[in-house]
Amino acid sequence: MRELKSLTQREKIGQLIMAGFHGTEVTKELENLIREYKVGNILLFTRNVQSAAQLYKLNQDLQRIAMDALGMPMYISIDQEGGMVTRIFDDATFFPGAMTMAATFDSKNAYNLGDLMGKQLISLGINMNLAPVLDVNSNPKNPVIGVRSFSDKPEMVSEFGIANMKGMQNHVVATAKHFPGHGDTYLDSHLALPTVTKPLSELAKFEFKPFKAAIDAGIKAIMSSHINFTALTEDGLPVTLSKRALQGLLREEMGFEGLIVTDGIEMKAIHNHWGAIEATLMSVNAGANLVCICHDMPYQIGASDRLMQALETGELLESTLDERVERILKFKSELTVNLVDSYETVKATVEDQNSKQYAKQIVEDAVTLIKGDTLKLKDKALMIATLPIATTIADEADFNSALGKKIKNALPNLDLVEIGITPSEEQINQLVDQAKGYDQIIFTSYNANVYQSQILLMNALNELGIELHVLAMRNPYDLYYAKGIKNYVAFYEYTPNSIEACIKYLKGVLIPKGKAPIAYE
Repeated sequence: MRELKSLTQREKIGQLIMAGFHGTEVTKELENLIREYKVGNILLFTRNVQSAAQLYKLNQDLQRIAMDALGMPMYISIDQEGGMVTRIFDDATFFPGAMTMAATFDSKNAYNLGDLMGKQLISLGINMNLAPVLDVNSNPKNPVIGVRSFSDKPEMVSEFGIANMKGMQNHVVATAKHFPGHGDTYLDSHLALPTVTKPLSELAKFEFKPFKAAIDAGIKAIMSSHINFTALTEDGLPVTLSKRALQGLLREEMGFEGLIVTDGIEMKAIHNHWGAIEATLMSVNAGANLVCICHDMPYQIGASDRLMQALETGELLESTLDERVERILKFKSELTVNLVDSYETVKATVEDQNSKQYAKQIVEDAVTLIKGDTLKLKDKALMIATLPIATTIADEADFNSALGKKIKNALPNLDLVEIGITPSEEQINQLVDQAKGYDQIIFTSYNANVYQSQILLMNALNELGIELHVLAMRNPYDLYYAKGIKNYVAFYEYTPNSIEACIKYLKGVLIPKGKAPIAYE
């Protein structure tokens, strides 16, 4: 492992950048970014993953170039939260999401799943996971967190989040996010700059708790949020750009000694106000160690050049740069890379059937009858299935109409209508008219707390007086807005495993035994 004093300024700056790229193999442009601009870390997305074997080779190729060009390994990171934010679908286990784990009410499951996930990631050559989410989802209309959070209770988020982190950190660096909490926002920071006006005393009792608990439990990395906490940050800045938040609160008050990672610096909350290149400099000065520049190479090169310029002008002190990089090198000294073995040597770990079965079992165990009676399918039943979409830039997969197709195959006698997430008034009227001819209605919702025309449809169907069952296939917050619903079941995620669980429930072979990790009014 190289020492700080042996690095050139460009090499030091390269250690601060975590770059995303397009494609499934190393291009000349990407290799140039590492060799010429000394970029020292990579962030993977679904667009980079075709198969486990391809991903393994890609990561090996990246590390081979890094060892040759930089003399040290890269952090290769990914957002593998499980559930709705999953980047690796094929071959490996499809892990459950946070709220699914919490609905089992057994944090051993969170530990075990973190351990299995970490083992699969490191086997594939990924040594940092941008998870777990430690946001307390206190706002039922939150458009970006929802089921990505374990709970609306800080104690439960702490218990399950730390268990998940400890399992993960048996193998990889875990990253708690989105500090100091994205759970009470009405805006998605991918699209705009959210503001939270809570006083510090309230933040300390609620948002800060899981992060402080994670620090005390040895979390190695924390991701900053692009949110303006008016009681915490200065001059209307988001946390990512705030020295008061990163140095003052996180480092000095909370005693965090690990790596501070930014959320994607090209997200509109940052880019629309400060620009990705300038914000990279601001975030490093504020206290960040790793800046995620997720998508565009011109910003990655531009940020490297801007930091070089800032060293010349004194806008970035060499001592600040050294402090940020030294911390990275300290953690990288723990990394090992395998540049020799083939995918065959890790295939059994990555494609482990026991792991897949355990993940599937957790999804089934989490299914929660929140209100009313378990479904007993009648002969004359209509199912109205909401087609999911990727509701934020964070979730990249929506599995299209997999639920509808699988239900048609499994239950050919069940009449099925598929709708979009925002049914029109005309469509609602048509569906209500159609439903009048049935003895039973089953409606699968998808984030109806955000896409509230689904609530209008639910309430209109409910007024028919026909037996109605609502199955929530993502955020389980519909009941906040449709209190008249008598029968309500939460599945917490729209994933291949939950689709199978849903079909088992419709067939009457899955009896819900989960418990809701959120409170209902």
